[in-house]
Amino acid sequence: MRNFALLLMALVAGACFQDNLSPEAALKSFVESRIGTVVTRDFVLERVTGKMRQSLENISEEEFGKFADLRDVKKESFKILSSSCQLKTCFLTYSISYLTTKKEKAAFTSEVKKIAELVNEDGKWLIADVSNIKTYHDSLEPINPLE
Repeated sequence: MRNFALLLMALVAGACFQDNLSPEAALKSFVESRIGTVVTRDFVLERVTGKMRQSLENISEEEFGKFADLRDVKKESFKILSSSCQLKTCFLTYSISYLTTKKEKAAFTSEVKKIAELVNEDGKWLIADVSNIKTYHDSLEPINPLE
């Protein structure tokens, strides 16, 4: 019974850290955990480093609130298109497609291609920087400029 309890604890602990074992898993976990929710500053700061961490530490609560609130976004797809990795640094090109809703109704579909720089710090892959390559938005409703 004791061995079973130890095995169960090891599996749970492993599941908690599994999302950062590879750069691809760390990036996918970060992106997917943000979609459809509101995240805290601490949640984000635990997963970023470098320029990205500095910029997120320095923005106001209001600006961070806009960044953190993705309740109106629903992920459609996430794909890693290419990777270029060294021992402690990895550049991942990825695309994410998502649907944005307004008042419970689909408003936009979007596809974004990005490059993420991930750095391995103490055995954990952290996001250091993200750059946009291309963004495509398709409005599903007529856009009202008066709103």
